[in-house]
Amino acid sequence: MFSSIAAIVKIFLNLSFADLIDCNFILQNVSRPFSPSSRGPPLIEGRDYSENLENAVILEEIIRRRNVRYNANEIIFQARVNTDGLPDTLRKTPLKFAVKVVRQLIELLIRRCTEDLRPSDLIRFCVQAIGLDKPISTGIMTVSSLTVERVVSVIMRVLQSKDKITLEDGFTVDVITIRQDVGAGKTNTRVVNIDIDRIRKRSVITVPLSEDGLCCAKAIIYAIAHLEKDMKSINVLKDRRRQNLVNRAKALHTDAGVPLGPCTYSQIAIFEDWLDVQIVVISSDISNQVSYRGRDRSRRINLWLHNGHYDIIKTLKGFYGANNYCETCEKPFQNIEDHRCDNACHVCLRVNCVQAQPQRCGDCDRECRSAECFEAHKAISGQQEYSICDKIYQCRKCCKIILRRRCPKALHRCGTTQCPSCKQYVVAVEHKCFLQAVSAKDHSDRLIFFDFETDQTTGTHIVNFAVAQDANGLEKIFKGYNACNDFCAWLFSPTHKGFTAIAHNMKGFDGQFIMAWMLQQGTTPAVIPNGSKVMSITHTTLHIRVIDSFNFLPMSLSKIPGCFELSELKKGYFPHLFNSKENQSYVGPYPDPKYFNPDAMSAAARAAFLEWHKGQEGKVFNFQDEMLSYCRSDVDILRRCCLEFRKQFIESANVDPFCYVTIASACMAAFRSNHLKAGTIAMVPVNGYISNINYSHDAIRWMDFISSKENIAIQHALNGHGEKKINGISVDGYCEETKTIYQFHGCFYHGCTVCFDGDLINPLLCVQMSSLYEKTKSTTDKLKNLGYVVIEEWEHNFKKQIEIEHELKNFLLRHEIQDRLKPRDAFYGGRTNAVKLYFEGKAKYVDFTSLYPWVNKYCRYPVGHPKIITDQFGDLNDYFGIVKCKILPPRGLYLPVLPLRSNGKLMFPLCRICSEELIQSPCRHGDDERSFIGTWVTEEVKLAIQKGYQMLKVYEIYHFEETSDSLFHSYIDLFLKIKQESSGYPSDCKSDIEKEEYIRHYFEKEGIKLDSSNISKNPGRRQVAKLALNSFWGRWGMNINKTQLTYVHSLPAFNKTLADPTKNIKDVYLPTPEVAAIVWNSKSDLVPQDTVTKVFLAAFTTSWARLKLYSEMEKLGKAVLYHDTDSIIYESNGENDPPLGNFLGEFTDELGGDVITTFISGGPKNYAYSTEKGKTVCKVRGFTLNFRNTQRLNFETIKDLVCNMEKMETIALSEPMKITRDGKSRKVYNKEEKKLYRVIYDKR
Repeated sequence: MFSSIAAIVKIFLNLSFADLIDCNFILQNVSRPFSPSSRGPPLIEGRDYSENLENAVILEEIIRRRNVRYNANEIIFQARVNTDGLPDTLRKTPLKFAVKVVRQLIELLIRRCTEDLRPSDLIRFCVQAIGLDKPISTGIMTVSSLTVERVVSVIMRVLQSKDKITLEDGFTVDVITIRQDVGAGKTNTRVVNIDIDRIRKRSVITVPLSEDGLCCAKAIIYAIAHLEKDMKSINVLKDRRRQNLVNRAKALHTDAGVPLGPCTYSQIAIFEDWLDVQIVVISSDISNQVSYRGRDRSRRINLWLHNGHYDIIKTLKGFYGANNYCETCEKPFQNIEDHRCDNACHVCLRVNCVQAQPQRCGDCDRECRSAECFEAHKAISGQQEYSICDKIYQCRKCCKIILRRRCPKALHRCGTTQCPSCKQYVVAVEHKCFLQAVSAKDHSDRLIFFDFETDQTTGTHIVNFAVAQDANGLEKIFKGYNACNDFCAWLFSPTHKGFTAIAHNMKGFDGQFIMAWMLQQGTTPAVIPNGSKVMSITHTTLHIRVIDSFNFLPMSLSKIPGCFELSELKKGYFPHLFNSKENQSYVGPYPDPKYFNPDAMSAAARAAFLEWHKGQEGKVFNFQDEMLSYCRSDVDILRRCCLEFRKQFIESANVDPFCYVTIASACMAAFRSNHLKAGTIAMVPVNGYISNINYSHDAIRWMDFISSKENIAIQHALNGHGEKKINGISVDGYCEETKTIYQFHGCFYHGCTVCFDGDLINPLLCVQMSSLYEKTKSTTDKLKNLGYVVIEEWEHNFKKQIEIEHELKNFLLRHEIQDRLKPRDAFYGGRTNAVKLYFEGKAKYVDFTSLYPWVNKYCRYPVGHPKIITDQFGDLNDYFGIVKCKILPPRGLYLPVLPLRSNGKLMFPLCRICSEELIQSPCRHGDDERSFIGTWVTEEVKLAIQKGYQMLKVYEIYHFEETSDSLFHSYIDLFLKIKQESSGYPSDCKSDIEKEEYIRHYFEKEGIKLDSSNISKNPGRRQVAKLALNSFWGRWGMNINKTQLTYVHSLPAFNKTLADPTKNIKDVYLPTPEVAAIVWNSKSDLVPQDTVTKVFLAAFTTSWARLKLYSEMEKLGKAVLYHDTDSIIYESNGENDPPLGNFLGEFTDELGGDVITTFISGGPKNYAYSTEKGKTVCKVRGFTLNFRNTQRLNFETIKDLVCNMEKMETIALSEPMKITRDGKSRKVYNKEEKKLYRVIYDKR
């Protein structure tokens, strides 16, 4: 544990820059407990202990890095307080008690970072410190919106729960600033591996390599000959024997007055003037973007500069692999109707279109700037088959700009959009769609399996060996410290177009090296991120995917062969720590056991290894041979197991799993292609069912403030009967008393002229901002003409008023708006907790058989779309669905019913305040403090009411009039049948009569007729069926607004993404000088409609599972010691044992007849027990219980901590070589990970 800032500085000195910019580089898992009793008098909450410390603030700049391409700076500061001479009590004061100090640090930091920035520039702060679970990030913001309070509030909000970050520790701040100079544009389409393919590409004319340094002049002469189509000159210049091209190049240098030799851009400009030609240089050093562009002339040639050599680009469209290329904004694009050049007319797409006498086109209904504009948009140019007018039209009524290929003009109806599910054009707010059956993706056996070995002697992993095999076993071996580069260049080649590469733990290990290579190459892959891991990597040009077999077979590679009864090529172990440059040619005795890292194995595995190692005495160890055989064996077993898994999955479901990213997505494909019944599973609108009466929180707050200030009643979406309709127009607010209409205009949706350029196309509505603004004005005029007073407020102005008007600000601070029901709020996870922390006696451990598949098969689910009820509620027993209500729990209920999210945990409290403040003493709060508002499945609330809960107020109910208990019958039955048949007959079924009785009994219990001819043990087929049963339901509840990671390699694409009004930019970093990474998610009200998730089904699945668990826990009562989602540990008296069985939803004995004699728990997922047969088990979430750690964290030590909780003692654990990922540079390195184990029990 670090005890002084000197230790932190020492770490900084020993880390590379890539390590420094990793927000996780500090040992974030270290947990230093804060015990007031050990630090003198207790510190008082709310008091600021900053006195006499202001002058001790130190802010030290450690590193500054400039990125020219993206106009960005990355700066890392160490912020701390000089604690020399201060008393120990004050030195160790948590930062949360020194607000003034934190504020002064931030003030100083902002001054240092913003000296040269303008209001429109962007800035982001990321704070890191020992003891933080994760960095504190402010997110990207403009300098104009940056305030000290804004940054301090973000930091202090986290520090309030972090007693361990003290004054002497300080913290580190990673700052990124971005100057906003250049307009946005569309990302360039890259030519992949262009250095390899350039000779084969018809779009590039190669200039012969030579040592004379004249390639630039040669390229210019050659290019002009091709431009003028002078075949005679071209043939003369091709003749290398006569040196014609060299002589002409020398003559050009002499005539233009440019010295012989390599040319600078200023000398290229001289050539331009001499030859009267525009020269454009595209450089591979900046990801094949324009590095030089001369002034516009009537003739233009394009040169490609790569590796210091010039070639000629014959056609830019071919060079970029695109259908079109805009020479104005220097962007390739596929479809002319999709291209939006910032300098071009939006109608004819010409740059030089001049405004004159406007002319409306009768065919496309768009207004042209002039007669020339009209003719240009009607013209068919080049190889195009259709004119712009043929491709695009605009609706006069709704002003929407529409592509004819997506919606023909005759089919357009105002207010309609294309449903992403059924593909019909519908009125979105009225359309109620259903999940559609879809065909599974085409099967593909174009597979490559691979594995890397690394040298980790420096602490950073470097690939120095790789083995790859295709589906047929054809092998490719890569050796040496360039192995990763060679492998990637081989993989990402046209030969493998459309292939899928698979590695085990790709997302956490192998894929990181591939990502690093791609970023260094300037390639911008499409990735599905999961923290610092990558679920999949896609080469967008060659359509090559890299996925992780662990997402289909979630177990260690060593356990997979047993699932398919396959044997490995090589048994034994490999000394990964022996892999160093010095040992590459080693031949001799087997390396010392320490090189195999045995202490990182489990105790049993370590003992087996040491026994094996003894058996190698006297044998010769050839490092290269052993590394090849070990790596080859891993790839071989991965290939054979994956192919067997794929074969069994295809035979069972007719779905190729490796066409997807996870087993869950493959299971969903199997369901939708084979089992989905039409018109049963509703597509839930991404923003709920209230889009047609959607409202803005700011609008409600604005109107409520006016209502309060002027003492008038304003009807709006959240009071009375919703929004008032006047002459068919829904208005935001209406005061009947004064006949006044209140309209709140969101800037993005109403085309605000202050916030948006009128020519900008709204990306959601496909309408120009100017049209939206005119439509807003027209609506206002109509309402005024009807005789109403109309008061308008624009969103940007309201936000400004909040900052400057204290009366408004104070009102909003105490004014709470109750949101409408959000279906996802009813989706809770499993129920896990310790009920008793220590027990001695006789206890048993039972586990449900396939709890979630049981729910999927036998429980009732909603069908179709819900009826939404907001008032005049009936009895809850009359409803089936989801309810949002305020509820008061009873006092003293031993097993509470309803879940509640509090402090980042899923709790089952009887008091809201106690759960929020983690109070463990007897509750003294009143009913109002104890009650809480939540959203739950109605069936759980019905049970809660039976147990004494009181429903104080109902806000909204989603009621389903149609239900079904057979939605998933066919899917579950299919895989359950396969699983059961592949398990073989039970051991006690010997005779034919017994086997027939077994089949009959199974049919009676599960309704499935087993086929006797298929009943035989098949571990592979059984494993596939088991995975399909357990991995199916989770997809329904998937978060559809996950954090996304986008890589760009051009400044226009970078700026366009940052400026996208539909995105929340969460972070920006610069992994290489060429590539920028942008972390984002969609704004909550702009999330694209998803066609797979169905949160109602997910909510009901977990709710039924909790109710099933509760019914069994209730029977056991106070005998329950511990429970997990699908299991219970309980005190057994011989009479309270639940019945056991092997069918779905029945209990099985987890201990196989053994009995627990001592049980200890430190909280959820944290327990240990010993049994009558002498077995000891420890399970602690977040801790790897290998041999090294079990020496300190084991049954006895956990027992000691639980029995002496008042001492607040800890156990320090260390993992000296924890494999860690730098999510930015994609480096993989080892670092010492320190963790402290302490018993913290606050969920009951």
